[in-house]
Amino acid sequence: MRPILTSEGSFPRQSGSPEEAILRAVDFQRRYGLGLLTDGEQRADMLAIYDSLPGIRSVGGIPRIVGRVLPLDDPAGFAKIRDLDFLRKMFPDLRFRVNLTGPTTFAFACASSGAGPAYRSAIDPALHDDLTESIRPIAREVNRRGADLQLDDPILSQGMRDYGSALQRLDAIASEVPREKTSVHVCGGLIRGKVLDALLRLENVSTLNLAFAGRLERENVPLLDRKVWEDRDMFLGAGCISAQIARVEEIMSPEAVTGLLRTIADHVTSERIRYVLPDCGFRATPAEFVPQILENMRRGFDGAFAKGA
Repeated sequence: MRPILTSEGSFPRQSGSPEEAILRAVDFQRRYGLGLLTDGEQRADMLAIYDSLPGIRSVGGIPRIVGRVLPLDDPAGFAKIRDLDFLRKMFPDLRFRVNLTGPTTFAFACASSGAGPAYRSAIDPALHDDLTESIRPIAREVNRRGADLQLDDPILSQGMRDYGSALQRLDAIASEVPREKTSVHVCGGLIRGKVLDALLRLENVSTLNLAFAGRLERENVPLLDRKVWEDRDMFLGAGCISAQIARVEEIMSPEAVTGLLRTIADHVTSERIRYVLPDCGFRATPAEFVPQILENMRRGFDGAFAKGA
């Protein structure tokens, strides 16, 4: 089957109320042919989404751990779920994905300066376990609404001494959604600490959304081994165009995108590529560059995967 065009989730902030901004973000995605849509992270970024959980409070705009992290009494009231309900009401025939930040990335990003009285530090296993058990009910609500789930845990690309616990926590959250509808996003280089080898051990995740377009991320391509992906029955989200640019001249051409996608397909076969997407979110990308990035990605995608294939 032909891969699906999608995004990593975040887009530049659109104008209007959160609901108006979400509608504009969805319209923007559809304009460039994306088939798996998100809310564009218009209400909150990947860290601020959890500031409604008991034990987490925004301080100076950054979520901080101020007490023991607990699940919401009513996870259906979580902002991401309410926005999903809104989108499904507005677009009942479209396919949506909800992005949730993984516990490892959230803990290290928000507890590095202190974890409050309930936890010793950002590496306290109890903090990671409590985050996991607080995110699981939200993932369950995603599944009840028939949406896909992506767990964003980019910090894993920095390497870990032991991935075991981090993978178990991701698998626990992913277990709330059918495996074929669950993906994990880790950007950055994957050579350090054998990150890819670890990620391929995930049991309840079918797709890894990885980056291949940046200068360092190009080194990820030779790590792809077709047999391993087939043996593990894993699929790839191919991050094929860089979102981290400062000048318009840095935007990859459609031809470069096509070439990169063909090279990736040579390593894992096109049948193992489930999604084609930018290599990172657009939160930090200058808004004026995003249309050209998406247009070049779409044209490069068409060059690599013929329509009807």
